[in-house]
Amino acid sequence: MSTRATPLADPLDLIDLAAVLTDEERDIQTTVATFLADRVRPHLAEWFENAHFARELAPELGALGLLGMHLDGYGYAGTNAVSYGLACLELEAADSGFRSFVSVQGSLAMYSIHRWGSEEQKQEWLPRLAAGTAIG
Repeated sequence: MSTRATPLADPLDLIDLAAVLTDEERDIQTTVATFLADRVRPHLAEWFENAHFARELAPELGALGLLGMHLDGYGYAGTNAVSYGLACLELEAADSGFRSFVSVQGSLAMYSIHRWGSEEQKQEWLPRLAAGTAIG
Protein backbone atom coordinates (compact mmCIF):
# COMPACT_ATOMS: atom_id res chain seq x y z
CA MET A 1 0.00 0.00 0.00
CA SER A 2 1.33 3.41 -0.97
CA THR A 3 1.72 6.11 1.66
CA ARG A 4 2.02 8.76 -1.02
CA ALA A 5 -0.78 11.31 -0.88
CA THR A 6 -2.85 11.88 -3.95
CA PRO A 7 -2.73 15.55 -4.98
CA LEU A 8 -5.98 17.40 -4.46
CA ALA A 9 -7.78 18.67 -7.52
CA ASP A 10 -7.58 22.38 -8.22
CA PRO A 11 -11.13 23.64 -7.59
CA LEU A 12 -10.60 26.42 -10.14
CA ASP A 13 -9.64 23.97 -12.91
CA LEU A 14 -12.99 22.32 -13.52
CA ILE A 15 -11.84 20.45 -16.62
CA ASP A 16 -8.41 19.38 -15.28
CA LEU A 17 -6.61 21.13 -18.11
CA ALA A 18 -3.17 20.27 -16.72
CA ALA A 19 -3.86 16.59 -17.29
CA VAL A 20 -3.98 17.03 -21.07
CA LEU A 21 -0.99 19.36 -21.42
CA THR A 22 2.47 18.24 -22.42
CA ASP A 23 5.41 18.80 -20.08
CA GLU A 24 6.64 21.60 -22.36
CA GLU A 25 3.24 23.32 -22.29
CA ARG A 26 3.10 23.12 -18.50
CA ASP A 27 6.68 24.44 -18.26
CA ILE A 28 5.84 27.42 -20.46
CA GLN A 29 2.76 28.22 -18.40
CA THR A 30 4.71 27.93 -15.14
CA THR A 31 7.58 30.06 -16.45
CA VAL A 32 5.25 32.84 -17.53
CA ALA A 33 3.29 32.71 -14.26
CA THR A 34 6.53 32.89 -12.24
CA PHE A 35 7.81 35.84 -14.27
CA LEU A 36 4.55 37.69 -13.75
CA ALA A 37 4.53 36.96 -10.01
CA ASP A 38 8.09 38.23 -9.65
CA ARG A 39 8.36 41.08 -12.15
CA VAL A 40 4.85 42.37 -12.88
CA ARG A 41 2.24 41.77 -10.19
CA PRO A 42 4.13 43.59 -7.39
CA HIS A 43 4.14 46.80 -9.48
CA LEU A 44 0.72 46.78 -11.11
CA ALA A 45 -1.02 49.16 -8.71
CA GLU A 46 1.76 51.73 -9.02
CA TRP A 47 1.88 51.41 -12.81
CA PHE A 48 -1.90 51.77 -12.99
CA GLU A 49 -1.90 54.88 -10.80
CA ASN A 50 0.88 56.44 -12.90
CA ALA A 51 -0.63 55.38 -16.25
CA HIS A 52 2.66 53.63 -17.00
CA PHE A 53 3.18 50.67 -19.29
CA ALA A 54 6.48 49.00 -18.33
CA ARG A 55 8.11 48.93 -21.77
CA GLU A 56 11.38 48.30 -19.99
CA LEU A 57 10.21 44.70 -19.51
CA ALA A 58 10.03 44.07 -23.27
CA PRO A 59 13.57 42.62 -23.40
CA GLU A 60 12.69 40.27 -20.54
CA LEU A 61 9.57 39.12 -22.40
CA GLY A 62 11.81 38.57 -25.41
CA ALA A 63 14.35 36.61 -23.36
CA LEU A 64 11.53 34.33 -22.22
CA GLY A 65 10.71 33.68 -25.88
CA LEU A 66 7.22 35.19 -25.64
CA LEU A 67 7.55 37.66 -28.52
CA GLY A 68 6.73 35.85 -31.74
CA MET A 69 6.73 32.52 -29.93
CA HIS A 70 4.30 31.01 -32.43
CA LEU A 71 6.41 31.84 -35.49
CA ASP A 72 8.92 29.49 -37.14
CA GLY A 73 12.42 30.31 -38.29
CA TYR A 74 14.64 33.30 -37.50
CA GLY A 75 15.48 31.80 -34.11
CA TYR A 76 11.92 31.69 -32.80
CA ALA A 77 10.67 28.91 -30.59
CA GLY A 78 7.94 27.90 -33.03
CA THR A 79 5.70 26.78 -30.17
CA ASN A 80 2.29 25.32 -30.75
CA ALA A 81 -0.99 27.22 -30.42
CA VAL A 82 -1.69 25.68 -27.01
CA SER A 83 1.60 27.01 -25.59
CA TYR A 84 0.92 30.45 -27.04
CA GLY A 85 -2.61 30.36 -25.60
CA LEU A 86 -1.34 29.34 -22.16
CA ALA A 87 1.22 32.16 -22.17
CA CYS A 88 -1.50 34.64 -23.15
CA LEU A 89 -3.82 33.21 -20.49
CA GLU A 90 -1.23 33.86 -17.78
CA LEU A 91 -0.44 37.33 -19.13
CA GLU A 92 -4.12 38.27 -19.28
CA ALA A 93 -4.69 37.00 -15.75
CA ALA A 94 -2.03 39.42 -14.51
CA ASP A 95 -2.62 42.42 -16.76
CA SER A 96 -4.39 42.78 -20.09
CA GLY A 97 -1.85 45.37 -21.19
CA PHE A 98 0.97 42.83 -21.14
CA ARG A 99 -1.14 40.24 -22.98
CA SER A 100 -2.05 42.87 -25.58
CA PHE A 101 1.58 43.88 -25.97
CA VAL A 102 2.76 40.30 -26.51
CA SER A 103 0.00 39.46 -28.97
CA VAL A 104 0.27 42.72 -30.96
CA GLN A 105 4.08 42.49 -31.07
CA GLY A 106 4.01 38.87 -32.25
CA SER A 107 0.79 38.52 -34.20
CA LEU A 108 0.42 41.95 -35.76
CA ALA A 109 3.88 43.45 -36.13
CA MET A 110 6.10 40.38 -36.36
CA TYR A 111 3.74 38.11 -38.29
CA SER A 112 3.20 40.79 -40.94
CA ILE A 113 6.93 41.08 -41.56
CA HIS A 114 7.39 37.30 -41.28
CA ARG A 115 4.66 36.65 -43.86
CA TRP A 116 4.93 39.56 -46.29
CA GLY A 117 8.24 41.30 -45.64
CA SER A 118 11.30 41.10 -47.84
CA GLU A 119 14.20 38.99 -46.66
CA GLU A 120 16.07 42.20 -45.88
CA GLN A 121 13.19 43.44 -43.68
CA LYS A 122 12.99 40.08 -41.94
CA GLN A 123 16.71 40.04 -41.18
CA GLU A 124 16.65 43.62 -39.92
CA TRP A 125 13.47 43.63 -37.85
CA LEU A 126 12.48 40.16 -36.68
CA PRO A 127 15.43 39.48 -34.37
CA ARG A 128 15.07 42.91 -32.74
CA LEU A 129 11.31 42.57 -32.35
CA ALA A 130 11.71 39.06 -30.88
CA ALA A 131 14.31 40.36 -28.42
CA GLY A 132 12.06 43.24 -27.35
CA THR A 133 14.69 45.81 -28.31
CA ALA A 134 12.36 47.14 -31.00
CA ILE A 135 8.64 47.70 -30.52
CA GLY A 136 6.27 47.06 -33.41
